[in-house]
Amino acid sequence: MGVQALYALQNGFIGFERSGLFYGQLSGEPVQIPVTCYLIRASDATILFDTGFSPRAIPGLLRTDPLARFGDEDLLVHRLDALGLEPGSVDLVVLSHLHYDHAGGAALFPTSELIVQQDEYAYAHYPAACCASFYYRKNFDLPGYRWRLLDGDAELAPGITALRSDGHTPGHQSLLVELPQTGPVILAGDCCYWQESIDRETPPGVVWDPTRAMHSIKRLKTIARLTGGRIFPSHDPAFWATAVKSPDAYR
Repeated sequence: MGVQALYALQNGFIGFERSGLFYGQLSGEPVQIPVTCYLIRASDATILFDTGFSPRAIPGLLRTDPLARFGDEDLLVHRLDALGLEPGSVDLVVLSHLHYDHAGGAALFPTSELIVQQDEYAYAHYPAACCASFYYRKNFDLPGYRWRLLDGDAELAPGITALRSDGHTPGHQSLLVELPQTGPVILAGDCCYWQESIDRETPPGVVWDPTRAMHSIKRLKTIARLTGGRIFPSHDPAFWATAVKSPDAYR
């Protein structure tokens, strides 16, 4: 039967400067952006894409970021609970990359298989100084946890495929989800922050390699065009305002 439903999970909001959103943008204007995760129900697996912030990080964000907004319901465990799930119910946790706003909840899943690109896993442990502030090692240095390190594209389950989309980070990946009614959806992760990033093929302002990042956006757009699919950007407030949010689902 393959994929049955895709749930969009809100993990709060943070403030971010426009210069960090778009490569070449010099504006320091702060913008409130959503932090998002996705839960996929398939016939033979329950799969989570990204894990948002670590719960221990949220009090600090609320103190220091005037645009941060988190309710108790935004905690990932509570989002799962609203769907009748607990962390132990999740079979696979696919991490687009290991930045703190995407891998912060990985520790909640000691019995799940954690899936990341091997280049990302290696770089996150020893990042260059320019990018080190985005990696919190305690989010992913998890002794005893089960990791599957990918090297490029990989089918994870029928209708669910990891797509290498590096550039934002050395081993970034997106996720192609083939829904029976909605059709193909590409969860871009931080390959594409905003719809504007997709339309203009503009890499994120936080970027490891802007040329690779641009080519990854082009690649996702090509796959979307060939499959008749849609790309879901990761941090776009306009997109998120119109998205179908859990407990409702894309089917």
